[in-house]
Amino acid sequence: MRSISLAMMAQTHQEVSGHLFPGDGLEAAGILLCNNGSGKYHHRLVVAEFIFLPHEMSARSADGLVWPFEKHLPPARISEIDRLGQSIITVHSHPGGKGQFSKIDDRNDRELFESVNAWFNDTRINGAAIMIPDGTIVARAVLENGEFLKIQSVNVVGEEILVWKDQVHTVPTAYGGKLAQTLGQGTLQRLRGMRVGVVGCSGTGSIVIELLVRNCVGELVIVDDDVIEAKNLNRIVNGTKADADKKRAKVNAIADAIQRAGLETGVEKHQAQTDSKRVVSALIDCDVIFGCVDSARGRYHLECIASAYLIPYFDVGVNIEADGSGSMDAADAVAHYVHPGGCDLLSRGAYSMDQVTAEDVQRTDPENYERRRIAGYLEAVGEEQPAVMSVNMQAACMAFNDFVARIHSYRLDEDRRFATQRFRLVHGHYECEPDIGVPNKLFRRFRGTGDKSILVRNNTRHD
Repeated sequence: MRSISLAMMAQTHQEVSGHLFPGDGLEAAGILLCNNGSGKYHHRLVVAEFIFLPHEMSARSADGLVWPFEKHLPPARISEIDRLGQSIITVHSHPGGKGQFSKIDDRNDRELFESVNAWFNDTRINGAAIMIPDGTIVARAVLENGEFLKIQSVNVVGEEILVWKDQVHTVPTAYGGKLAQTLGQGTLQRLRGMRVGVVGCSGTGSIVIELLVRNCVGELVIVDDDVIEAKNLNRIVNGTKADADKKRAKVNAIADAIQRAGLETGVEKHQAQTDSKRVVSALIDCDVIFGCVDSARGRYHLECIASAYLIPYFDVGVNIEADGSGSMDAADAVAHYVHPGGCDLLSRGAYSMDQVTAEDVQRTDPENYERRRIAGYLEAVGEEQPAVMSVNMQAACMAFNDFVARIHSYRLDEDRRFATQRFRLVHGHYECEPDIGVPNKLFRRFRGTGDKSILVRNNTRHD
């Protein structure tokens, strides 16, 4: 069986914590209903709903709990869960702080899930979780034969990014030690355990990848469908003239550079676009996604994936307007952070659906696109912008530092204030804008729906 992860929104995590720890020091329980995500290596349980179990209906103590599970999931509700293909994860608190399942938990879970697994005529994953007072969640699947399978990763996605995994045991290194001096051993271990997707491996993407590798991220999924050309050499980190002469795939050249660095970062590469089914499957496995694309279509599709599977998304962009005579009218480095409970790029005006439609038509039917563009029915798809590597670096560094802040909490101000960061080179001015917390109704409707997301299915092709 593939490894399993569990993901939920920060709002859900707060609801669970508030219910399980009402302040009386007694255990409490609830039920998580999860949609499912089929990653390449991992099965992702995506929390869709938390069912509160009233405290007065359970026999509660400081180290034990008896609760009438069947009263909260009557046959009609079970049929609905079955129809939706959802998984059931029970969750209860350990007020004493014990972060392991007890022998009593083992016995109760085997008894309960013998019935739960029998309700569904399929192989869906069901299981149990415990929460301790600091909010940490430990979870496991309970198989049909009564065996337990640890859920290897629990992710909470909000302004802060919480990831609980088993620590990655590696041989101490000098470069790791220098990083731990700044960020602490805990953050170093968290980075080593993370799997990060980077889509777009050119001007900003190659820099983001370099920053992730030099900061000891455990695994990278890199995606780009293009090859290295001479015009790319002023901005692709580790790109060479020999690569351009051979027209090597960007992902191949960068993967080779990662391996040569020898810093223990694993890499999975895909020479494809974001609508490739194998790319979507690989990104589902990621704890975080960086989007380093310059198309509206690419941004939209990455937002669809991030919203459906509850994955935090960092968008990196650069806008340079040259005046044609060797000067710049504008040069902006922009970094966005997007999570399913907040405001998305579409609502922020980073792209429009008209642009997405125009790019789709241009890609699939160039002649039709040109006719409709001339007639005024489609927006003009933008030409390639000029490139200045220092501006690319500024944007990449803002996004990377924002990522570190959200897993390490080093800022003095609230993370929500930094939803959008923009450095205007021509004006010498840094700006940041807060997350207003209102997602577009399109993404709100399909967030957390996993493999059932129409937005992902309609924008994914088999290759």
